[in-house]
Amino acid sequence: MMASRTALPARYPPIGTWPTLMRADMAAAYLDYPDTGELARAVTRGEAPPPTGYHGIGRTRQPVWSKAAIDHFTAPRRAINLDRTEGEDLASLV
Repeated sequence: MMASRTALPARYPPIGTWPTLMRADMAAAYLDYPDTGELARAVTRGEAPPPTGYHGIGRTRQPVWSKAAIDHFTAPRRAINLDRTEGEDLASLV
């Protein structure tokens, strides 16, 4: 994926809103990795989603991640049922 390139530090969006399509440095920040090298290793281990596509051709080709694909990958495997308390007394939590 990005193994032959120098690891870039994670980069947060300048205006505070995550874009729908992110390059590796921004995807690393979104997934809370310090740099693109850690992101690449996490993808190899299956702990982070692979790129959803590539921009550019030849040497300028760069992996990109869809925010929706990252969100889907990191979402809990099963939804939490907020109506079910499993015997817990909610009044005791207040």
